[in-house]
Amino acid sequence: MDKVTRKGKKEVERQEEPLRLTADLEGNYLLDERTSEMKWLGIFYSPAGGNVHRVAKMLKNKIGAGKVDMFCVNDVPAGKLLDYKNMILVCSSLGRSTWEREQRDQWAKFFPQMRKISLKDRFVALVGLGDHITYPKNFVDGMGYMAELVTGLGATLVGKTTTDGYVYEDSTAVVDDLFVGLPLDEDFEPEKTDARINKWLDMVMPEFEGV
Repeated sequence: MDKVTRKGKKEVERQEEPLRLTADLEGNYLLDERTSEMKWLGIFYSPAGGNVHRVAKMLKNKIGAGKVDMFCVNDVPAGKLLDYKNMILVCSSLGRSTWEREQRDQWAKFFPQMRKISLKDRFVALVGLGDHITYPKNFVDGMGYMAELVTGLGATLVGKTTTDGYVYEDSTAVVDDLFVGLPLDEDFEPEKTDARINKWLDMVMPEFEGV
């Protein structure tokens, strides 16, 4: 009877294991969830109902609906990211100044929550939608800001792509002559989206780590 009691107690302790807090170099405490039930891949996107949402659904369908979960950031807390070993974040062309000045995109409200978690040992791939005709000097800047944020939280960035085939003047999403993720232009180059996604997935899927 005593052995059964101790075993049951251990199982309860594992089930109720709390989130752990770790401190970064500036002394800020970060949520650092460790779980044996971590899931393989999650897609997180915003805003809903437009091109970003459509691209997120394309990614899910191409990967396989049974292999990946998908969430709009408006519907989940940032701690949801910690459920996944790998994640794809899909964002619009908004850049740092627009996100911080205007709250039109739910990512703007999500970022303060993200800054309270640690993405150490997670693998993150980015997809950014831009407009190379209207905003040639700020093409997919939002993806550049996202890359800065997730790497600052300890994530490993995967899925960088060549700038070949893209026409633009400047972008904060280009680092060392590579885009930090996959740029798409659904406004003026929608006919290229499918092939770009297929090529990118062939490259990025092997970069994700198993759980």
